[in-house]
Amino acid sequence: MEFIKRMKKREFVEMSLKLIASLLAVFVAIILMEAMIYGITLNSHMENNKTALALPTSVAYCIEVKEDKYFVLYYNEQDEEQLSRPKEERNPEWSGVYQNDDDNLLTKAECEALEVKKVVFNAPNAFKFTINGVHFIVMAIVVLAVAGFFVYKFIMLNKEYSKIVDKFNKTGEIEISNY
Repeated sequence: MEFIKRMKKREFVEMSLKLIASLLAVFVAIILMEAMIYGITLNSHMENNKTALALPTSVAYCIEVKEDKYFVLYYNEQDEEQLSRPKEERNPEWSGVYQNDDDNLLTKAECEALEVKKVVFNAPNAFKFTINGVHFIVMAIVVLAVAGFFVYKFIMLNKEYSKIVDKFNKTGEIEISNY
């Protein structure tokens, strides 16, 4: 009986380590996917935006592209008045003009002179720029799916060892099968 208990304990420890490794791999994959989405979205704003809307309430993110040449990405908060309009009539939340030419780039002094609420000399973080509620829901579903798979495996492992213990108590034999 002691042998069965040690084997069960070993298998549960092994399964727990697999669970931890799997969850870490999922978190690394999520971070890499979000970084990819962030990079694609930022490049899309830099290459495809044809108009930049700078309001007095905007936040200007000055991103250095070349030495003392900054691409300006404007963030316009969507207030209640903006959200009540049809989507086509709203001010864009993010806007900026670059299109791989130096004509639309500003120097640091020009960035500091912008008439906006705030000037920031770095790119926006992913939580403000690309990650939204849908991303959090998808992340939660993936993590729960991996965790759910291992919960199922733990339950099946426990049932298998219950059968082994019952058979040992009835016949005195230990038969371990691959489930």
